[in-house]
Amino acid sequence: MSALKSVCLTLCFTCVAVGIVSVLIPQKRTRRIMSFVTGLFFISTLVTSVAAQVQAPDIQFPDTSDIQLPAYREEAYQHTVAQMTADHLTEALDELLKNEGISVQDIRLTLKISDEGRISVVRAVIYISEESRHQTAQIESIIYRNIAKEPEIYVTGKESDEMAE
Repeated sequence: MSALKSVCLTLCFTCVAVGIVSVLIPQKRTRRIMSFVTGLFFISTLVTSVAAQVQAPDIQFPDTSDIQLPAYREEAYQHTVAQMTADHLTEALDELLKNEGISVQDIRLTLKISDEGRISVVRAVIYISEESRHQTAQIESIIYRNIAKEPEIYVTGKESDEMAE
């Protein structure tokens, strides 16, 4: 930025100097020669000023040892993936049950990611109200068809200690 400022100041001072000289030049034969000289002076001053300010760019690349990379923790990543998958699967199962006319109070899934990266359901717990007790077999069937895991179904009020998990 200072280089641009310096070039602009030089340009302004040169314009003022050339303007003053051109006013003082006589109107006759010397005017053409003096105009040529002042034009040459103006151009040479501009080129010299720009050339003095233009330098090789000062590009500094950071040392690769200075760059901090975030630590990658496989366990944290797997836990996040398992939790997100459980949330989406819970929503999908809830929607399936609602489409069948069954309302559940809560669905809790526990997932595990194997070393090969496979996600499997370890535990499925479903809480239903007393009014939905007669639909237990239908709930088990729907859940088993979709996640291949037999769900644990609890009627709220009877298994309140399990609900606290």
